[in-house]
Amino acid sequence: MEEALTHRSAGLGFDNERLEFHGDAVLRLLAASFLRHHWPELTVGELSRLRNQLASNRELTRLGRAIGLQPLIHMGVQAWRDPTATTPILARSCEALLGALHEALRLGGGDGLRELYPWLESRWLPLVQELRSQPQRHDWKTALQKWSQTAHGCLPTYVTEEVETVHGHLHRFAAQVRVAGALLGHGRGPSHRLAEQAAAAQAWEALHNGPDQQPTPPG
Repeated sequence: MEEALTHRSAGLGFDNERLEFHGDAVLRLLAASFLRHHWPELTVGELSRLRNQLASNRELTRLGRAIGLQPLIHMGVQAWRDPTATTPILARSCEALLGALHEALRLGGGDGLRELYPWLESRWLPLVQELRSQPQRHDWKTALQKWSQTAHGCLPTYVTEEVETVHGHLHRFAAQVRVAGALLGHGRGPSHRLAEQAAAAQAWEALHNGPDQQPTPPG
């Protein structure tokens, strides 16, 4: 478990990136099984959209906070002091924890997936019901754009770059989003669109958690 909770910024000679990769695969497989079981009538496109939401940084961050994960993560001092870094680190550490739990359960003679499924299912059921009842609420780029135009009279700006060269890598692209010069969110994904959607989701989460705080240009 120590490996799962160690970010590379801690400089300890090991980190949780391999377990994060493992956990991401576990998470998406369980999400696909969960969605097919509960909503067999949905199209592949609808299933994919919901699975992406369940595996998004936003939902992983919410899960990490719900189980009190953040104080247990080993990371560098600069990362601790940067709120735009701690949120994605929490999300990825949550993925790494799922990978570590799956591995430990299998080594202990269990199935791994079977044990983790009911734990995630209880959290996912109300979330998917909300997502299906208010689909536009979770189009983060559109929501952020409307807020930006109302609050600042401008559009969000995105900077997106390829950070992994392997085609199909789940974190191939990294995106940043700024509003009125202020950096509000980071995101990663297998495409430009999904990376920017993840960045917009993080920005929207930050705005939602701090409704009285308006973004200001970096000084």
